[in-house]
Amino acid sequence: MSNVYSESVPKHNLHLLWNDTRKEAYFYDKLSDGKTKCRLCPRNCMIAQGQSGFCKVRKNIDGTLYTQNYGKATHITVERIEAEAMFHYKPGAKILSLGNFGCNLNCDYCQNWTFSQFQYTPPQTIQEYTTEDVIRKAKADGIEVLSWTYNDPAVWMEFVIDTAREARKHGLKNLFKSAFFLSPEVVSELIKVIDVFAISIKAMDEDYYKKFTKAWLKPVLDNTRQVHESGVHYELSNLVVTGLTNNDDNYDKMIDFILKDLTPKTPIHFTRFHPDYKYMDHEKTPLEDVFAARNRAMKKGLTYAYVGNAFESEGLNTYCPSCKELLVERFGLSTFVKESLKQDGTCNKCGYKTTIVF
Repeated sequence: MSNVYSESVPKHNLHLLWNDTRKEAYFYDKLSDGKTKCRLCPRNCMIAQGQSGFCKVRKNIDGTLYTQNYGKATHITVERIEAEAMFHYKPGAKILSLGNFGCNLNCDYCQNWTFSQFQYTPPQTIQEYTTEDVIRKAKADGIEVLSWTYNDPAVWMEFVIDTAREARKHGLKNLFKSAFFLSPEVVSELIKVIDVFAISIKAMDEDYYKKFTKAWLKPVLDNTRQVHESGVHYELSNLVVTGLTNNDDNYDKMIDFILKDLTPKTPIHFTRFHPDYKYMDHEKTPLEDVFAARNRAMKKGLTYAYVGNAFESEGLNTYCPSCKELLVERFGLSTFVKESLKQDGTCNKCGYKTTIVF
């Protein structure tokens, strides 16, 4: 599927893009008629001169495609890794979360819509950083993981790849949290520089994807399989949306995909929705709905299933799959690794080897 896009960036934000941080994009083709074909994601936007793609931040200037958000951040925040629906990689680790603006999706219930939809981004929230600035800040704060997150780092790809590659030279790890609506080529490049993926699968229904996210499902599943086959650590999340995905059919399709195409040991986070953006007339997901999804997953054979966006719940904890010993206790975003869990991820009580990576 491809389209010719001619949508312009809103005038009030144009000054944020026209400066020296503009950088030639990494994944595109120059076409004979002056258009460019972006290969970043499955949209394959055909972009006319002077126009931008669906994401609004990749622009054709005189036949060359530029990424106009290189080195610009809307969020740089110190958090805990559990904030990214990541429970089995460096539990309790401090992360430097970095967010940008623009997105190659447009989810009706987006919880970061003021940044993912660039026309709503407050100009005063955008600051410029170099790769060196990011690495320097992380090291000064004693942080060992850079987390590329918030809007969707897909549209920040050039800066992510450049900084992640350099960060590794300084002993830092890279976490990529994304809806994963990307081309296989881009996923292959990410696998070279990313240490851990937090993949958000919105639902297991193609019609749902097209209607509520303006994307499509198959590439997301294909890309998830690609990461699984690479051996890089990853975890999945599934947003349980009131009135849309809080049903057994969605849960079962998600669970069956993991069992059939991945591994039962893949951690899955069933995450609570709260009303936002265009989807304000539905209540926050009841806790019993995400628990129903978690319990169904474990009953059908998944080893690690969690609830997300819950402050206090046993569904936040990690238990030994063999002897049921409590290994990691979580309260809000506070994490307590118990003495029952060895640093190699083994249960001290029964010797079971979990997938937790320290």
